[in-house]
Amino acid sequence: MSSRVSLLTSLVIVIIVFGTVGGILLISNPFEPNSVVLVGLAPGRGDLSVTDQAWEGMREIAHDIALDIQIPDEFPETPAEARILLMGYATTGRYELIIVLGGGLVSTLEDVADDFPNQRFALVGGQSDADNIVSATFAIEEAAFLGGVLAAFLAAEDEDRKNIGIVQAFDDDPHIDAMVDGFLMGVDVANSTFDLNVSLIGTWTIHSSNDSVTANILVTSAFLAYDASILFTPVRASMRGVRLGMEAANNTLFYEDRMPLVIAADMNLDYLGLPNPEIAFGRSWIATSILSRSDFVIYDFINMTLWDEFAGGTHFHYGLDTSHYGLETAYVNVTDFEFSNTYIMGEWVNTTKDYQAAIINGTITFP
Repeated sequence: MSSRVSLLTSLVIVIIVFGTVGGILLISNPFEPNSVVLVGLAPGRGDLSVTDQAWEGMREIAHDIALDIQIPDEFPETPAEARILLMGYATTGRYELIIVLGGGLVSTLEDVADDFPNQRFALVGGQSDADNIVSATFAIEEAAFLGGVLAAFLAAEDEDRKNIGIVQAFDDDPHIDAMVDGFLMGVDVANSTFDLNVSLIGTWTIHSSNDSVTANILVTSAFLAYDASILFTPVRASMRGVRLGMEAANNTLFYEDRMPLVIAADMNLDYLGLPNPEIAFGRSWIATSILSRSDFVIYDFINMTLWDEFAGGTHFHYGLDTSHYGLETAYVNVTDFEFSNTYIMGEWVNTTKDYQAAIINGTITFP
């Protein structure tokens, strides 16, 4: 075969891969994979929250198809800095999709998208109807409701205290507000329905998404000074400080016969409550985590885009009734008690499933 024929043959070789949108995806040039980039606000990767969850989605689809995935070494601190970064990416013209995280960047993204009408963008955690932006938000209050129900049951088991507390990153963040509201609604419904006699002892705010020192202080105080039975901790990267606070409480005599229990948020952090978080074995102090599966959404958006099915101008709102592969992989949910099944009773799990069904069929609604 001549070199010319060999060259022509190589140019028409296709790689066949399977995608979740349906059918097969054909990539015509395996030597230059499509590029996508992820942008959000600091702290970025390592936040134990939305950015890490989103990056998992990018890694997953890059494992399934030939794809160049990129993320900034340092995430911008402000929307103004994010605008500069987005302008730079859009100017290159090399990205099939530029993905932006967070409702705090909606107006910034829309301004940039208006300047680059042929560039395709995805917004996760905010809403836009711009023709070149596909967006998604989560009914995270639905999953948080289930977390609140479980927190009420767990607190009721601590007969001497029965106290529930909240340590949060911010008190003016819509995503966190929705989680806290749903959590408190779940606590209230379970408390009144099952006569659990549990109490909310307080809400403490870190005023940062990445301050483990303050998180440690607040969590330790909540357990030891305020006698919390369980804490809900939507604190993002400050979860490392929550771990330190749990350890501090556990190392006192007050915790010889009890656990410093926590319900985490935004991604599966159940492992962080294990005796050794590096080893997936044992009983976790983190009973469950409340999830918004930005990884599923990003996988779907990238796949749609590469299929030339980009849904610009469309907004998706995901709740317990929207799933990736079934109810266990709903776009919002709680984790599956892998490390807490020794103390999470089966009847509690069944009750949360009943409430999940009630939310899906509209019996339980949210303001």
